Amino acid sequence: MIDKQTIDRVKSALNIVDIIGEFVSLKKEGSGYVGICPFHPDTHPSMKVSPARQTFKCFACGKGGDVIAFIEKHENFSFAEAVEWCARKAGIQIENRELTEEEVQRAKDKEAMRIALRAAGVFFQNHLPEAQNYLDQRGYRLTDKVVQNFQIGYAPEGNLAHKELIQAGYSESILKKVGVLAENERKYTYDVFRDRIMFPFIDLNGNITGFSGRFITPKENTGKYVNTGDTPVFKKGTQLFGLYQAKRSIARMNFTYLVEGQFDVMSMHAAGVENTIAGSGTALTPEQIRLISRFTQSVTLLYDADPAGLKASLKNCEQLLRAGFLVNCVRLPDGKDPDNIALEEKENTGRWLLNRRTDFPTYFADVFLEQNLSPDPNEQEEILNTICGLISCISSETSRLSHIHVLATRFELNTEVLERKIRDIRRNIKEAPKQEELKPGVYGLDLIKELRKEGQPCILTSDFSEFLNLYGDSPVILIHGVPSTTDIQEIRRECTFFTTNLLGLSVNKDGNESDYLSALAMLYRAGITNITVTVPANEQEPEEEEDDEGYKREVQSTDKSYTFVKYYVYLYGQFLVAYYGEKTPFIERCADLISYADDSVRVVNFKYFYDSLDLNKGSLTEILKPYLAKRKSRMAIAAQRTDDDADEEYNPECQPSYVDENPEYAEMYRQCGFYPKLNKEGEPVCYMFRQEKGGHLQVADFFMTPLLHIYSDDKDANKRVLKINRRYYKNPLYIEVPSRSLLKKATIEEELIQLEAVNFTSGEEKHWTKIKEYMSRHFVTCSEILTYGNQQTDGSSRREDNMFFAFSNGIFHVVDEQARFDPVNELGVVTHNNKNYYLPAFSTIYAGSGRQTDKYELISQLVYKDIPAEKQCTFERWASLMDQVYKINDNGKWAVLFAIMCAFRSNIHNIDRLFTAPFFMGPMSSGKTQIAISIRSLFISPKIPIFNLNTGTLPALSSLLSSFRDVPAVLDEYNNKDIQDIMFQYLKGAVYDGDGRQKRKGTVGKEIEVEKIYAPVIICGQETPQRDDNALMSRIIVCEVPKPKNRLPEEVQLFNELKEIEDPAKIGLSNVLFEILKLRPIVMENFRSLKQRCYDELKEALINTGEIDRLMKTASLFLATCRLVEDYTELKLPFSYDDFFKIACSKIKFQVELISKTDKLATFFKAMDVMIDSKAVREGRDFTIDTPDRVTIKLPGGEKKEVAFAAGTRILFLRLSPVYTQFARSSYNSEDSTQSTIEQNLRSHPSYIGLIHARRFNWYDVVEVPRGGFEEDLPFDPAAGTSVDNTMVRKMEKQSTNSSCIALNYDIFRELYDIDLQRKPDVESKQELDF
Repeated sequence: MIDKQTIDRVKSALNIVDIIGEFVSLKKEGSGYVGICPFHPDTHPSMKVSPARQTFKCFACGKGGDVIAFIEKHENFSFAEAVEWCARKAGIQIENRELTEEEVQRAKDKEAMRIALRAAGVFFQNHLPEAQNYLDQRGYRLTDKVVQNFQIGYAPEGNLAHKELIQAGYSESILKKVGVLAENERKYTYDVFRDRIMFPFIDLNGNITGFSGRFITPKENTGKYVNTGDTPVFKKGTQLFGLYQAKRSIARMNFTYLVEGQFDVMSMHAAGVENTIAGSGTALTPEQIRLISRFTQSVTLLYDADPAGLKASLKNCEQLLRAGFLVNCVRLPDGKDPDNIALEEKENTGRWLLNRRTDFPTYFADVFLEQNLSPDPNEQEEILNTICGLISCISSETSRLSHIHVLATRFELNTEVLERKIRDIRRNIKEAPKQEELKPGVYGLDLIKELRKEGQPCILTSDFSEFLNLYGDSPVILIHGVPSTTDIQEIRRECTFFTTNLLGLSVNKDGNESDYLSALAMLYRAGITNITVTVPANEQEPEEEEDDEGYKREVQSTDKSYTFVKYYVYLYGQFLVAYYGEKTPFIERCADLISYADDSVRVVNFKYFYDSLDLNKGSLTEILKPYLAKRKSRMAIAAQRTDDDADEEYNPECQPSYVDENPEYAEMYRQCGFYPKLNKEGEPVCYMFRQEKGGHLQVADFFMTPLLHIYSDDKDANKRVLKINRRYYKNPLYIEVPSRSLLKKATIEEELIQLEAVNFTSGEEKHWTKIKEYMSRHFVTCSEILTYGNQQTDGSSRREDNMFFAFSNGIFHVVDEQARFDPVNELGVVTHNNKNYYLPAFSTIYAGSGRQTDKYELISQLVYKDIPAEKQCTFERWASLMDQVYKINDNGKWAVLFAIMCAFRSNIHNIDRLFTAPFFMGPMSSGKTQIAISIRSLFISPKIPIFNLNTGTLPALSSLLSSFRDVPAVLDEYNNKDIQDIMFQYLKGAVYDGDGRQKRKGTVGKEIEVEKIYAPVIICGQETPQRDDNALMSRIIVCEVPKPKNRLPEEVQLFNELKEIEDPAKIGLSNVLFEILKLRPIVMENFRSLKQRCYDELKEALINTGEIDRLMKTASLFLATCRLVEDYTELKLPFSYDDFFKIACSKIKFQVELISKTDKLATFFKAMDVMIDSKAVREGRDFTIDTPDRVTIKLPGGEKKEVAFAAGTRILFLRLSPVYTQFARSSYNSEDSTQSTIEQNLRSHPSYIGLIHARRFNWYDVVEVPRGGFEEDLPFDPAAGTSVDNTMVRKMEKQSTNSSCIALNYDIFRELYDIDLQRKPDVESKQELDF
C-alpha cells in the first residue's frame, strides 16, 4: 500500500498540463487549458485542464480527477500502477508496496510480454545487415538515423527466431502469445515472420507492441505484408505507424500527414517532415481516428493517385470529416508516392508539400476531371454526388458553405444547386447520435462552494466556450438544455444569487422561447428568483436628453442589470410589437412568471410590466389574480434579495403609496400599526411603526417574513422558520428557531445576537408584540420528516396520512389512485393528504443562504431523480444486469430479491417481528462490497461512504439506522476478533428482530425504552460471524464471494453498464424504485400467506436436514418475494421461483454445514485434533474409539439405559474433563467457553449418545529405568567382584484408569466436522520403540 504522503509528493512534483499534454493537444483558454477528451469520441474540446487545481474534467463523458486518475484511465492501469508511473516521471523512488496476487500476476504477464517483444525487436535488428542489399535499393543505409529511430529489423529464413530466442531463455508460450511464434495443426512451432523487413509498432510509452513484416522476395500465395494478430498487447486497427516518433512534431505543427506505407513514413521523416504517420491498413478505424484526435484535428491526406489510393482517400476523408477533422490533400505526380517525393526533394520536401496542399473538394475535382477531361452530364453528376457526399459529412454549416463555393467555382455552377443537393443528402442520411455531445443538465456545481465568496453571485451561462473559460476560476454554472427537477434542487442547494448575460435569451418570431430562456424561467418558478440579467451598453436602445439650449443629444449608455422577470417581460414586449396573431397566450405566460415574483418586485415594476405588454394597470391586475391565488395556495414565498438601502430622503411623516397599493402591507398597517420600509429594489428591510403623536418610528435594521411553523407534540421540537432581510446586507438569512423564542423581545434577541447585522434598534416590547402578532397569522404549519423512507409507523397500518415514501427532495405517494412523485417547493414543503410536511435538505433555508450545514448531508443522498424516458433503465434490465454481473454463487439473485425486500422491510417485519440480512463474505478485492453497494444504489447514490464496523462507533451506527425506514445501510469490515461485543449484540437485534439500544426515556427518571430499528442492513466481511456461538449465522444468508479471476471483456462491459446505471449523476435507478414502491399494497395483502406457504415447502423439502427452522424462516422471506413478483406483478425476474427454490435449499444446506463447522464445538474439536499431534491429548488416555455392540448410558434421573449398535459402528468415548483442561490452557479458547458450555452443546449434538458412568481407558507411558544385570564381554575375575549395568533405558509401561466419559457416534461426528481423531494405535508405537 502506497502511503498518502508519498502520493501527495508525487502529485506535487508533476504539472498536470505537461503530463496530459504528452497525450492530448491542449490549448490555452482563460487561466486553464482545453483539449479533445481521449476517453470518448470527442470532435470539439470538451475537457478542461486546470493548472491551478491540478485537475482535469470532461463535461461530455464525465471523466475527471487528478494527474494519477488521468494516467490510470488513459493507460488502463490500476491505481498503484498509475502512481508508480507518475513517480518514475517525477524521478521519485517509492517503497515497494504489497501487491495483490492478481496485480502481481498481471504485472508479471505484462512485463514478460514486453521483454519478449523487446527481445524479438533486438533479434530482428541484429539480423538487419542480411538485408543490406534491399535497403540499398530503397535508398537506406544501416547507419541512417531514421532506421535506428524506427528500430527497423530483418526476420531471417529458417525459424531462427524460435531457435535463438528459446536458447536465450525466453518462454515459448509468451513468444506465441505476442505473435512472434506460432504453432500449426501438427503442433510444430515456427517463426511467424520469415525473410521480411520488420517494422515494429511502438506505443506512446515507447514499448514495442507488435510488428509488420514486408517481404523482400515476392513469393507465390504469400501476402506483401504480414502483421501481428490480436494479442493481449496488440489490437489490429488501433495502431498508427510512426505516431510515437511523430507526436511532438504533430503537436507543434497542429496537423499531420497521413500516408499509406511504412517506407513512406520513414522517407518523410528522413526528409524532415516528421509529422507523418501511417495506418496499419488502407481504411482508418474509429480507434485510429480517436488516437489522431488526441494530438490534432487537422489531417492532410498524402496518398498515391492510383485507383487504390483514390479509394482509400475517399473512404478516409469521409470518416475524418464525420469525426470533425479539417481535411486537406496533396496531389502527387502520376506514378509517384511519398517515398519517391522525399527521396527526390530531400530537405525541400516539406516546402514542396505545403505549396501543393489544397482543400479536399478541389483535390477530388481535379483528380476526377483529369481522368475524364470532357465528362458527359451523367459522369459529371456522379462526380458531384461523390464530392457533395463528402461535404455533407461536415457538421459546421459555415464550413460546408465555404466548400460549396469552392466546388461551385470549379464546376461553374450556381451555389444554390449544390446547397440543395447537399441538403437532400443530409436529409436522407440517418446520422448516428454523437456520443460526445453534452447531455442536457447542469454543470459546474462541484466547485461553487469552493469558489464563491460571501455576497458573490454565481454566473449562469448556456455558452459552453464561456463555461470552459471560466470553470475553475469563477463560480460558473452551465445550463445545457432543459434542467430537471433534481438539477434545479441541486442549484438551489449551492446558491440563491445569480447573474447572467443576455446570450441565449430570446423569443423567436413564432413566440417560442430559446432553451436558455425557458430554463431560467423554470428556475424562477422554482423559487430561484434572484437572477439578474446584464445588458451591455451596445445592446441597449439609445436614450436622448435635452441640453440647456433645448437640443436633444444622445446619452452615453452604460451596462445595466435587470431582474430576470423584468427582462423576460421586456423580451415578450419586443416580440408582441411585431406579432399579429393572438397575443393572449403570451401575455398569460408573462403573468404566470410575474406571479412568482415577490410582492415588492411586482409593486416596483408594475408600471413597466403593463406598459411593456401594452396593457393598462387594471387589465394586468385582473389577469394576475388567478395566478397569484394559485401561487398563494401552494405556499410559495418568493425570495427576492437586494443590498440597496432606502432613499436617504425618505420622509417618515408620510405614509408611502405602496402601502395602500399592496393589500398585505395595508392589512399589516391597519391591524398592527406598522408597515415595511422598502429599499430601492422594493425589498422590505425594516419596520415603520405608527406613533401616537403622528409620524412613524423606524424600528430594527431587518425585516422578518414568517415562513413555516414546524409543529410537534414535543414542545422542545416545536420550531419556526423565518426569512430575514437585512438593511445593510445583500443576502437574506433563513433561521430556524424554537417557537418559545418568539415569546418575548428578550428571547428573540437571544437568537438574533448570533447573526450578523441583525439588530432590534429602537424596538421595545410593544413593537415585538405587534410583529409577533402579525407573523403568527401567516406561518404555514407543517410536520418535519425525521426518519426518511417509508412513513408507516406500523407495517400493517393503512392510515392515509402516513402512506407515503419520503425522499429528501419530495415524496412518493398515491393520489387519485395514481402513483406519483411530488417534489418539495423552495421551502422544502410538500403536501400529502391535505397535510404539509417539511423536508429541509433541499430547501432554500439550508441552501445558498450562507448557513449551509452538514446536518442533512446523509439524507440528502436519498434523492428521487426525474430520469428522461429514453435514458431510463427498466426493472427487467436492472435485475438482469445484477444477475449477470454477480452470477457467481447466484449472489445476484439474492441481491435482487433483498433489494426489493428492503423497500417493504416494515411490512415484512410486522408479520412475525423477524427480518434478515445478506452477509457477503470474501477476501479483499473480491467485490463483495460492490454487491452490497449495488443493492443500496436502488435507493441512495453509490458514492456515499459505507459504515465500517471496526472503526465506527455504536452511537454513529445507531444514528445511521434510525435515519431511514426501509432504506438499506451497508456495514463493512465485519471481523469476529475485533468487533466489540456491544456492537455485535446490537447487530444481532438490528438484523433479525429490529431491537436497538436501550436508552433512558426522556432526560430524567429511570424508565428505559428500547430503540427500534427500521433500516435493513447488508453486512460484508472476510469471515463468517462466529461470535456468540454463531448466534448471527442463523439470522442471515451467507453469500460467498470468491476473488474474481481474469474477467472477460463482456463481463467488464456489463459491470461498467451496471455502475453507470446506478450512479444518479449519470442515469440512476429512481424509476425502478418507483415501480417497486407501487407494490406496497400487494405486499401488505399477500406476503404473510406467501411466506407461510414457502416455509411449508421448505420443511417438506428439507425434512431430514436437521435443526434448521430459523434458517428456513429466513429463506422463506426471499422465496415469498420471488413468488410475489412472479405471480402478482407484471415485473419480470431473470429467474423463476422453481429455479430459486432449488438455490435456496442448497443455500440452507450449505449454511447448516457452515454453522456445524464454525460453532464452539467445532472450535473445541479442531483444537483437540491439533493437541493430539502435539501429544497434549493422547488416544487411549483421554479418548478412545471402539466398535462395541452396545453401551450402558446414565440418564439424567440416575437411571441406566442400554443402547445397541449395528455391527461396525464406531463410538468415540471422550473424557471431557482432561481434554477441556488442555483446551482451556491453549490459545484456541478465544471465547472463554466453559466446560459446562461444551458439555451442554454436546448434549444437543446429532452425534451425542449419552454419558457413560465408568469405562476403562488403557494406554502406554514411556518411563526410564536402569538396565540391571551383569556387564557383558568382560573377563571373569573373582577378585574384582560382580559388575552391574546401570545404563538408563526407555521402557513402555501399561497404564489404565476407570473414568466416566461421553459417548459420541464417531461416524456422524466425522461427517459433520470432517475431522479424524484416530492416529496409529499404541501397540504399533510400542513395537517401534528401541529396547
